[in-house]
Amino acid sequence: MSFIEERKVLTREKRVGALSHFNGTLETLKGETERTEMKQRIRTMTQVSNDEIILALRTLSKIEGAAVIVHGAIGCSASGLFFEREKPFFWYSTNLNERDTILGGDEKLRKAVLRAYDETGARVIFIVGTPVVAINNDDVNSLILEMEEDLEIKIIWIYTDGFKSKAAVTGYDIISHSLLRYLVDRQIGNLEKKEPVVNLLSFSEKKEDLRSVLAILKDLGISYQVLPQYSDVNTIKKAGAASATIALNPDEGGYFAEELEEVFHVPYIRTEVPVGLRKTKKFILKIARELGIEEKAEDYIKEEETKADFAAKRAPLAGKTVFLDTELSYASGFVELIENLGGTVEGISIPYVDLENRKVLKKLSSLKSAAPVIIANGQPFEKANVISKKKPDYDIGEEAAAFASEFGTVPVSLANRTVLGYEGVRQLVTLIERAGIYPAGKNGIYKKSWLAKSGNWYVKQEVK
Repeated sequence: MSFIEERKVLTREKRVGALSHFNGTLETLKGETERTEMKQRIRTMTQVSNDEIILALRTLSKIEGAAVIVHGAIGCSASGLFFEREKPFFWYSTNLNERDTILGGDEKLRKAVLRAYDETGARVIFIVGTPVVAINNDDVNSLILEMEEDLEIKIIWIYTDGFKSKAAVTGYDIISHSLLRYLVDRQIGNLEKKEPVVNLLSFSEKKEDLRSVLAILKDLGISYQVLPQYSDVNTIKKAGAASATIALNPDEGGYFAEELEEVFHVPYIRTEVPVGLRKTKKFILKIARELGIEEKAEDYIKEEETKADFAAKRAPLAGKTVFLDTELSYASGFVELIENLGGTVEGISIPYVDLENRKVLKKLSSLKSAAPVIIANGQPFEKANVISKKKPDYDIGEEAAAFASEFGTVPVSLANRTVLGYEGVRQLVTLIERAGIYPAGKNGIYKKSWLAKSGNWYVKQEVK
């Protein structure tokens, strides 16, 4: 049975047993994930973390023709300021106060919807939930039914609340569920003849990531439409008419792709994230086989591999060690790429592991069984603890921490770069070669007493 027939999507914990807290070794983690049910843990101290509301806003902020209303306290919408730096979008806050938390904020929401409608000309209005609304139990659905009829515009309730799930990626599932249930046109999806276009699902990828992958699709002559981020309302509506779907990151887009396949009969081409030469080749060949262009793809791969391999042979990591901060779906390709560049991965930090992506852990066979693994959404203090002890030569990740330099480790940030496709190989080589050499700092931001402790000091097994 399709999940989109349900009013709400299950959290990642309930749906696939997501584990968001862990600090130990790769061997221990592999052992625990082999069970049918993974032992949940809690953090008794949390420094910083995303939640499903923030990730929902990240994607919704990049949909053309939409306005976003954050229904809650003004602080719940603050991340809108951050996401607006990349691309301006229409967002509002209902600015609920203590009184509204007790008596309800329906009237403020009504005014916000009317204001968004009058000011933006949006074709869809998304209402994003927050902890305040989860407490005051506003009847948002009734308000939506009333106002949709009066305004003749699509209004969609995004069921985020900020505390039911510790796996922030649940936010992408909630968006997928709402878009599939309320926006994607089911009549178009039931057409027997599909359009000669492929859905490329992207929820968190940077523009640099997309440019690298889209260059490959263009060179192979594959017509595509990117959704939901960097898309528009009409493109999302027509998602069910595509001839196939590819999820750039299966951990984020897999839910959307699977439901498109089951409900809208759009084949899901299951691929791995194209990080490194081998994973990129597999990514291209899998798509090419499904679309009947394998011979053309093989010629293209030979040409592009030659260019990328030329950069890789410079081996900028020869004899060096690396601490890696990445998504688990990226990890095996990333580790392989680092090894191709001459380096060794000493430890790794990932945001979560679940029953669906745990198989990736087995692909990290080149890592030592005692290699430290942190599963954390944020928590740089735990990462500092590991780096202070391991003292790797490089810290590589989307948010490579500047504090790493205090221990003589060179931070290499991928924030404005890509590691996807052949371009990703070339860019990583250039980044590493340009990275400076940092002397160990004298005055660190973390006290020696913390750095001397075990890294899992604040991670405890959940007791039920």
